[in-house]
Amino acid sequence: MIKMLSVVTVDNILQGMFLGVILAVLAVAYNKLVIGRFVKALIKAEAVHPSFAKTFAQLELKRNFFLSFALRSGGTLRKIVFESEDFGEKGYFYIPEDKLYRAGRIYGGKDVDMLFVAAIILVLFIFFTFVLLYMPVIEAQIVDFFGLFGD
Repeated sequence: MIKMLSVVTVDNILQGMFLGVILAVLAVAYNKLVIGRFVKALIKAEAVHPSFAKTFAQLELKRNFFLSFALRSGGTLRKIVFESEDFGEKGYFYIPEDKLYRAGRIYGGKDVDMLFVAAIILVLFIFFTFVLLYMPVIEAQIVDFFGLFGD
């Protein structure tokens, strides 16, 4: 039987941090690019009551997998966006007036585009690559500076 020894190193911690930051950037991009576009379109169309509810076609948006997933029953977006049954059909959405502030805070703000997200990821990749390449030098300087493992 082979014993596997796992050692946590500074490199492993930095790689985990890099992955976490990238996932956070992607989560923000998803909220702004996919869900945010839909919420902003509802706000702009003044769909604040079931009788003013709008469809994706009326909002000039395409319904995709990500929006369908976000709009599933019990999803986080369903706490803000409601589906109207005033028209006898499904697919009409609105944001109640008492939820507009929350919708704007979570999904509003400045627009983000894919080029910006890609640029952030590229800059982070370059930064973490340099940090990982020069980590032995940095560690040696820290050890020398603090006099760890004295003479």
